Amino acid sequence: MSRLSMLILLALAVDLGSCAPSLPIAPDLDPVLQAYENPTVEVAREIMEVWADEIEEAAEAIEDSEIFEEILDVIAEVQEELENSTSRTCNGGANNGSTCTDDADCPGGTCGADLVLGGACSGGINDGGDCADNTDCPGGGTCAGGLTLPSPTGAFQINYICPGWDQQQFDDGYDDSPDSANGSIDLFATIDSGGIGRVVWGTADQCLYLVPNEGIDCEAEGCSEAKFDGDVALDLGDDWVSEDVSELLVTFVVKGKIRVDESPFDINQSFRVILAVESGLEILVDIGVMPWEETFSYIFAAETQLIRGATGVFGCSLEDRFCFDLVCVGGANEGNVCIDADDCPEGTCEQRERFSW
Repeated sequence: MSRLSMLILLALAVDLGSCAPSLPIAPDLDPVLQAYENPTVEVAREIMEVWADEIEEAAEAIEDSEIFEEILDVIAEVQEELENSTSRTCNGGANNGSTCTDDADCPGGTCGADLVLGGACSGGINDGGDCADNTDCPGGGTCAGGLTLPSPTGAFQINYICPGWDQQQFDDGYDDSPDSANGSIDLFATIDSGGIGRVVWGTADQCLYLVPNEGIDCEAEGCSEAKFDGDVALDLGDDWVSEDVSELLVTFVVKGKIRVDESPFDINQSFRVILAVESGLEILVDIGVMPWEETFSYIFAAETQLIRGATGVFGCSLEDRFCFDLVCVGGANEGNVCIDADDCPEGTCEQRERFSW
């Protein structure tokens, strides 16, 4: 089922230099990003005694709800839609106005990306089809109409109607017409180089969706009924223009209420995920009075758990309630920090308990 059938991209497509309504102010996520890069808390037994249960509960709620996947899937499909609607033309120089792929095609000018929403082919073999420029209209057709937003001054609102709890939505041929009774997610973004800008933010209003318990549908193990209501902001990272959204390390800040089946959870949390990585979650633990000033990260990787604190990175286990260092025993790197046996030629990489609680 395509999410774009439930998505209204043109709810607010404006030129920020015009007199049209402006977007809400984007949140400043720099303090959050700095907190991940520069943790300030020296994590010891006393810290984990207080925070271990809360970390475990937050991780379980985030992973079970898959709220990050629901939102990133929407963004990925919008990004694809924008890329298909982006026209690159020469600005200035001898080829001013001509189609281009990079600056080399524009002697004396630059190759810029304009976003064309609602363009349609007139004539040719794609007559009536969507287009961003004439190259999308082979056979003598031309691309006309639509709304053109010069990069990088555009901005828009994404209004996504949530899919609801009908398990038939995973079946071929299902009528996926939007139903406002299923709630919605309204996201705001700027347009940068013809695509979504780095920061996306917005609000979910009683968004209902299904989380398959196993696999991608509900046939084998059934589905859990999930609901999210609250605010969300996310940063797509340094490579958001050149990489697929699913491959990016995305930083979320989420505040609201998550419910999976009959289990509600109040969330006020920042975390990081990569959609394409099956198992990986980094939770920012904020223990201070002022936001983002006293923090450390707890990382759930594929086969281990780690803490990144003021003194560096070390291993930990919430289940066994102890933290440890990995060091080389024997060999040329005796006593050195290691990740696995490859770091310890002629020796072994072993755990040494750091503290327990």
